Amino acid sequence: MSDAGPSPVPDRPAAAAGGASSSSTLQVGVGLLVLGLSGFVFLGLSGRDLGPAAAAPVSVAWTILNAVGIGLFMPLEQEVGRRISAARARGAAFPPLARVRHYAAAALGALALVAAVFNGPIADTFLGGSRILLVVLVLALAAQALEYYARGMLAGTGRFRRYGAQLAVDGAARMVLSAAIFLLPTSSAALYAAVLVLSPALATLATIPLRDLLRRDGPAVPGERYPLAPLVTTSITAQLVANAGPLAIAVLATPAEQAITGQFVAAITIGRVPLFLFAAVQAVFLPALAAQVTTGRHAAFRAAMRRGFAATALLGGAGVVGIAVLGRWVMHVIYGPAFDVSVLDITLIAVSGALFMVAQLLAQGLLAHKTDTVVALGWGLGIVVTVLSLALPLPITTTVAVALCTGSGAAAAFFALALQRTTRAWESRLTLDTPEDR
Repeated sequence: MSDAGPSPVPDRPAAAAGGASSSSTLQVGVGLLVLGLSGFVFLGLSGRDLGPAAAAPVSVAWTILNAVGIGLFMPLEQEVGRRISAARARGAAFPPLARVRHYAAAALGALALVAAVFNGPIADTFLGGSRILLVVLVLALAAQALEYYARGMLAGTGRFRRYGAQLAVDGAARMVLSAAIFLLPTSSAALYAAVLVLSPALATLATIPLRDLLRRDGPAVPGERYPLAPLVTTSITAQLVANAGPLAIAVLATPAEQAITGQFVAAITIGRVPLFLFAAVQAVFLPALAAQVTTGRHAAFRAAMRRGFAATALLGGAGVVGIAVLGRWVMHVIYGPAFDVSVLDITLIAVSGALFMVAQLLAQGLLAHKTDTVVALGWGLGIVVTVLSLALPLPITTTVAVALCTGSGAAAAFFALALQRTTRAWESRLTLDTPEDR
């Protein structure tokens, strides 16, 4: 592997080194708006084209990509961004990333093996019996892994203009390809699923030079370890909490209730619109917090957490009110009159999204302190509470919506207590080193 040359010049160095600038957030936010819109277009066109029942496997494949794919490969972005940002804050060379790449290869190999061995049960339970759809899903996971690795490099070096462009290209490709399939005289679930392979691959190749992806690692920092297992566990459990609803519906619904799965996934996309906007803050938040922890700036860390919490609470509250009033109407406009859920269900989905955002924000603060295991425990608690709540004697969609709320709420409460203890211990250690406020 040859040396890629000098470190790329970041669009906004300050964003990676110490603070999530409003410009960085705006750049990522624009890309996320396009990517978020593409989710509606993708699911909306496939739903109108195939109908609620036939589109259900596509909706579940999209959910699995969000749950399993993001769970396994978001750590690539987080760890690469965290390592590069911390190294830049110290004025050090490019960090070693070989173990991160090895993890990505091993994870993809394991996914392919599981899909090959258990193709029948997986396809029958989640994908309407389609083995072809399962193959396409594995390829989509591989494309997603490459995309998240590239995003980590862009975030860690502060190139948020390119980061936002990658999101935008991904979203634009999804919309164009989905529209092209919709206009075909015949279509299938596999064709729509193929969009989930092509769009991230095109976005990655269009927005990051190949030499960056092949860049030679810098020297390891003596005594510094980078365990990936806790971060991966954290990410997987977080995504299971976030995406438990469609998966639970797919398992609990009878064959006669297949259309309910497609309708509920449609409701999820509408009810959790604020999560797309929140992701713009999250993308630049962890590298900034990691740099503040690395340099011991506890006052800046607390201020950033307060601002983040205020923004999250405002966004989540506005989302709940907006979804309660307009959610069903928006669902009918995007997906058609065949897709419908009750006002109660879609409002509960919005509440669960707001609680999940709060939990994610607090988890970012803990991850900046490298307390990955604690975060994994919090999400694990959320999963347990979610599963237990599925036993409630309510209609199936209401039961799942309530379970999403209780799971996210339990995780948020756990993280609030853990972050308070972690921050106090960190500040106490800093005070022993120097009495001055950093």
